[in-house]
Amino acid sequence: MLESFLSSSRALATRLVGALRRGVYRSTPRRGAALPALLLLAAGSSSCAGLNAYSLQDDVALGAQAFQEVTSSEKILTSGPQVEQVERVTARLVDAVTELQPDIASQFQWEVVVIDDPQTVNAFCLPGGKMAVYTGILPVTQNDAGLAVVMGHEISHATKRHGTQRLTRNGLTTGLIQAVFEDEDYEAMAMVVANFGVGLPWGRSDELEADREGLFVMAAAGYDPREAPVFWQRMAQLTGGGGGGLEEFLSTHPSNERRIEQLQSLVPEALPLYEAAKGKK
Repeated sequence: MLESFLSSSRALATRLVGALRRGVYRSTPRRGAALPALLLLAAGSSSCAGLNAYSLQDDVALGAQAFQEVTSSEKILTSGPQVEQVERVTARLVDAVTELQPDIASQFQWEVVVIDDPQTVNAFCLPGGKMAVYTGILPVTQNDAGLAVVMGHEISHATKRHGTQRLTRNGLTTGLIQAVFEDEDYEAMAMVVANFGVGLPWGRSDELEADREGLFVMAAAGYDPREAPVFWQRMAQLTGGGGGGLEEFLSTHPSNERRIEQLQSLVPEALPLYEAAKGKK
């Protein structure tokens, strides 16, 4: 669902890019100049990984707008065991992440809804803290701990500010390419190269970071972090296997196998948080 938010915010990003382009001198490079320009773009991409042109207040405002657009056309459950479970789990996760990252989490406007859609295996947390869980994912999460895996991951996307970071990166990448490449054919080629060299790796990096941070959030909330790789094993069965290699390269998400390996390696680091949280009860 984060991609849906980014798509709905594309007009804003386009206006920012337009402002950048008006302040940039443009020239048409020789054909031989295309490769150095792309190499320059790739070299500078890693230093922009954490760059964010938006404030926390922007995250809240953009997320609230996207949340309204998404939920206005969905059937929202207001009572029942599914709602009680989602509210119970997310409340504990929000308390935990606010303790772990108070500077960011305390400024968000946390809210969760349950969308009655058994066919959709999904959940999201938008920038600023607005969350939704589709009923279709609950048979896969199976229990509170499984749901904590999912929502810890989604909450971490929001607190690590991946949504507005990506908007910033997309704007800068597009602005640079369009400033360098006057010829439309070369510009189109450059956009493809930039997507594979910059956009997709950033997407996979964001997902792995959200997996890692989400593991610690769920542990701090008192949910067993050993459930995280188990959940992704269920997801791997649901989606038909690991899918590494070229499939992972062409995807914005890491393979299930890679996610499971990372989570298994991090479980010993997260267990003390879990034990400490159990001791507070």
